[in-house]
Amino acid sequence: MSVPAASLSSSSVEPELCVVARRNDSLGARGRWTAFCLVGGASLALGVAFVAAGAWPVLPWSLAEVTVLGAAFAWLDRRSRDWERLTVQGDSVIVERMRGGTLVRREWKRYWLRVDAEPARLLLRSGRDACEFGAALPAEARGEVVSQLRRLLSQ
Repeated sequence: MSVPAASLSSSSVEPELCVVARRNDSLGARGRWTAFCLVGGASLALGVAFVAAGAWPVLPWSLAEVTVLGAAFAWLDRRSRDWERLTVQGDSVIVERMRGGTLVRREWKRYWLRVDAEPARLLLRSGRDACEFGAALPAEARGEVVSQLRRLLSQ
């Protein structure tokens, strides 16, 4: 379906820069839970073998180990869905962040924004307001984003 040009809002303008950052999730959810089942099953099997040999105090520790491991894997599963997006569009700079199922959106005027680059982080500042971006980006990619942002903000 075609939309007349007159009905397009300013938000439909193509962004000049759009960077999405997310953590590496090489296993994926299925692989992560398969690994949990293998490690947890082995631990419980060892616990049951020790109980059969007469060392019953090992089983509660195996259960505690599997419980803590399950909590850690659940935490990793929830964090694997986190992402950040930086968009420069028109006279706005927008940072959207999904963390733990909660979306936070911040927007600044492009001309008031300052980019501060430190070795391990990128800060966007406007007055007293500051926001970090790109914690999941490698250092060289973060440096490239800094140079592109500075170029766009100086125009």
